[in-house]
Amino acid sequence: MQKLGELLISVAVAGLASQWVIDGAASAQDFPPYPEQKPLAAERQGAIAKGREDPPNGGRPEINSADEMRAASGYSAPGAVRYATLAAAAADGKWGVTTYYRCKNTPGGTAINAPYPAPLEVFDGVYSIGDHANNIWAIKTSEGIILLDALGSRENAEAFIVGNMMRLGLDPKDIKIIIVSHNHDDHTGGVEYLKDLTGARLGMTKIDWDAATAEGAMPAKADGDFYIVDGQKITLGDRTLTAVFTPGHTPGTISLLFPVTWKGQDHIATYAGGQGSPNELAELVQFRTSLDHLAVFNDLMQSDVVLSNHTVGDDGLTKVAAMTADPSVNPYIVGREAVIGYHEMWRACLSADIEQMIHDGATGDPTALAAREGEPH
Repeated sequence: MQKLGELLISVAVAGLASQWVIDGAASAQDFPPYPEQKPLAAERQGAIAKGREDPPNGGRPEINSADEMRAASGYSAPGAVRYATLAAAAADGKWGVTTYYRCKNTPGGTAINAPYPAPLEVFDGVYSIGDHANNIWAIKTSEGIILLDALGSRENAEAFIVGNMMRLGLDPKDIKIIIVSHNHDDHTGGVEYLKDLTGARLGMTKIDWDAATAEGAMPAKADGDFYIVDGQKITLGDRTLTAVFTPGHTPGTISLLFPVTWKGQDHIATYAGGQGSPNELAELVQFRTSLDHLAVFNDLMQSDVVLSNHTVGDDGLTKVAAMTADPSVNPYIVGREAVIGYHEMWRACLSADIEQMIHDGATGDPTALAAREGEPH
């Protein structure tokens, strides 16, 4: 790694060339600028909770009890109400923002006019470098950096991924592997730009990659790129990530588990690669089964840290702000009980959605759904 005062990044994409130099006295204009924050369109603006309007979380509502669940969720099917009550109990007041999102999935409510979070080293060599909606994680190894996801555009990848790495004294050209969790454009939009900049190897499941390539959202698989399969160990230098196939959000979503350290203590992070619930019964069933599959890995590896690729999935805006204000605490370390509660809450919310959908008239061939639920991972 170059010393901070020597780091020179040259970026040339689509005929646009830019240069920034980092030195010990670098000021804001020395980095790729953040895009101007604009108010969200009405259809993208989720509900703002009274009394919670202030940053850093931009007013995201919370569900922290069974009473709040009954008041907010809108479930009417008896089975759905029961599952939603179980979800609130499982969360145990620790996942208020995420519980509201899971069991009352406000369309598009992943960013509620919140300020951009500060880039931050959350664990030793594990950096949060995303925007207010999307967490992006950069994982430093002895042989370079593994990047998780790529934001929604070249401009955002340049502003946040490149810019925030530079703010933290990291060289973006040290990115050697880019893992793409799934093929939605808010995760793939910066891939081609980052691939051109760094020459990094890309990793993604084949089913999602093929679909994204057909739509022009991902470059074709090149030499050195790789398909990710269930249980795969992805190693770079002294770090290994374990991939878990978790379809439902998309047909090829993958999640990850990997060791992290903080203040000399070892921990295991679980990273869910898909967040929002699908709208079709079969996909909801598949998603619920995927969470069961991920829970087995969490149990076997004893995960005690929850990370997400969206800030609504781990209340990342609040956690980053807390760590920025007081680096002696790490709210991402939640413990085994809270990880179990997190996944039980999520599974119960999906079950509530399934119950409500069937109550409202959705149908499916039980044999076909059962076969789908039993698909090998």
